[in-house]
Amino acid sequence: MSTLAAEFSAAFSRDLKKKAKRRKWDLSELQKLIDLVLQNTPESMDILKRRHNMHRLGGNWAGRNECHVANSGDWLVIWSSNEEVAFFERTGSHDELFR
Repeated sequence: MSTLAAEFSAAFSRDLKKKAKRRKWDLSELQKLIDLVLQNTPESMDILKRRHNMHRLGGNWAGRNECHVANSGDWLVIWSSNEEVAFFERTGSHDELFR
């Protein structure tokens, strides 16, 4: 496994701008999660699974991963990746992402 580059969708950027001000999210926690994804090591994946409930999605989001930022109940990040890039697609609450 090698370190991944990050790409962010326009929707992710919009979600982040809109929600960060309104919810007063701790963006340092989001950065920690993104860093773990980009490290792309067995250790970082284990931390994501254990501490952030990382799992694969199905349905309309099939093939993507989801996890909880700062192990919070309702702040999620959805992303997909290949051997070179982690593509962060959305961030928000369950209601915002899955309604």
